[in-house]
Amino acid sequence: MPFKKILKILGYIFLPLLPMAVAVYFLFPYLNEEKHQKVAEKNSDEFVIGDTTDVDVSAFTPVSQQEEPVEDIGKDYAKMESKVTEFKTKVNDLNATVDSVVAVNDSLSTQLAKRDSTEEKAPAEISDAEFSENVKSLLDLDVESLSPILNKMSDEQLVRIFKAGSGLQRKKLLRSLESDRAAKLMTEVL
Repeated sequence: MPFKKILKILGYIFLPLLPMAVAVYFLFPYLNEEKHQKVAEKNSDEFVIGDTTDVDVSAFTPVSQQEEPVEDIGKDYAKMESKVTEFKTKVNDLNATVDSVVAVNDSLSTQLAKRDSTEEKAPAEISDAEFSENVKSLLDLDVESLSPILNKMSDEQLVRIFKAGSGLQRKKLLRSLESDRAAKLMTEVL
């Protein structure tokens, strides 16, 4: 049996069911009134088609016939006006708070700038003789105790110590460093 023929047969069977289901849905209140009343009572807050028991006619009256006094509008306006003044006072309070926080921030910024400027003043440079004496005393240490100290120093400090030291002190310095760090020091010096 070809596929088109099967589709035609299925169409003939199911196509009439669709209009019939729609018709039964809309005609249910008239076909079975008792069951419809039970459903309407059960779902009284929802609107059911064909149910005219709880229709509020006042909701459908024109605006000109509704009784909304002008005083209600005046009360609403007064409430809104009081809320507006309340919000304005809150905004003013928040603005005052923001201003005080900005003032505190500015004073802290100036204090921080003063502190940074005093910290940036480096101690006076030591003389060359004093520096070479410090290098000599540092490099007089044995290799095991010198190695951790040198590994914590910056590359610029190591270059300066290397340049200030004698030949033996330079060798000791290179032996105390790790091989990568010693190679880096030599590339910077050369």
